[in-house]
Amino acid sequence: MIRNRIIAIDESSDLSDGLVGIRCALHAIPLPNHSLDAVVLHHTLETVDDPRTAIRELSRVLVPGGRLVVCSFNPISPWGLRTLYARLFTDHFSGLRLVSPSRLADWLTVLGFELQEPVRYLSYSLPFSIGKKPWKRGHRIETALRRRQFPIGGVYLISAVKQAYGIRPDWQTSRGRPPKLAPVAYPKLSAWNRIERPR
Repeated sequence: MIRNRIIAIDESSDLSDGLVGIRCALHAIPLPNHSLDAVVLHHTLETVDDPRTAIRELSRVLVPGGRLVVCSFNPISPWGLRTLYARLFTDHFSGLRLVSPSRLADWLTVLGFELQEPVRYLSYSLPFSIGKKPWKRGHRIETALRRRQFPIGGVYLISAVKQAYGIRPDWQTSRGRPPKLAPVAYPKLSAWNRIERPR
């Protein structure tokens, strides 16, 4: 039941025809608080300078009960080791800052998110090709690792929902001082004794 979609892109990217988008940085989204029902980050978190600030900004624009889906490269995988090669030679992985799924789960927990399912790991293949013919034994190993969900997959997928907590009003900040009780008059003991009681 998604009626409206907004694609956020940076200044270096181009927007496809027929799509509505905004140009902004992930740590400064020009939208009001609690204005989005769901956010999907597809290999976007590793491109920002401060991923923690970006997650905090996404928590601001999500409504209570909104969903956040993150698809990112796993640093504890063969694909994560490729970043070492990208530091020496210019590569597509050059400049990426990979965030481990455990650290991302901790950030989401602090911000009030709850994981709806365990972290899913994908792409157990090697980040390079071996020869021209496909390696059959490698395909079997990849299938076995995917079934057992070993945490060494090249890509991980996290789906979390923002929880809504009950908030107690703070009377001191809203009115400047705590509310006072209204005085109530009680009858004196002598007046109570003068009341005629039924016999």
